[in-house]
Amino acid sequence: MANEVPVGIVLPYTRGEQDGFFKQTYSLLERAKTNLMFLLLTAKGERPMMPNYGSDLRAIIFDPNTQDFLDEIIEDAIREASEIWMPEVVIEKVSTSRDINKEPYKASVSVVFSINVIPDSEQEINLNIEV
Repeated sequence: MANEVPVGIVLPYTRGEQDGFFKQTYSLLERAKTNLMFLLLTAKGERPMMPNYGSDLRAIIFDPNTQDFLDEIIEDAIREASEIWMPEVVIEKVSTSRDINKEPYKASVSVVFSINVIPDSEQEINLNIEV
């Protein structure tokens, strides 16, 4: 009976094969992974009725004054957004890689997280942030 009831929609949006128009998630962990990715890739102000929803990741990458501390600032932005909008998510580790000389306005970010009510639920998402 488990995993028979959809609990969310998969990102990026794709056509569902069986249920509904969009492909759906069937576990809380899969839903959290999708929702965290959506939260972090949404810029604050991008959603008109929820101007504080999202993260500052794109703005941080574009700001030339933050280049020396970019890794720490990105981690703070990820933790802040998840604490506000997804308190059930525990950010375990954030790793940033970038080539400041070739692509200064691009970063690859790896986020390891878990769900506080699901034991041994550690997952990883990878984000490519560019302006």
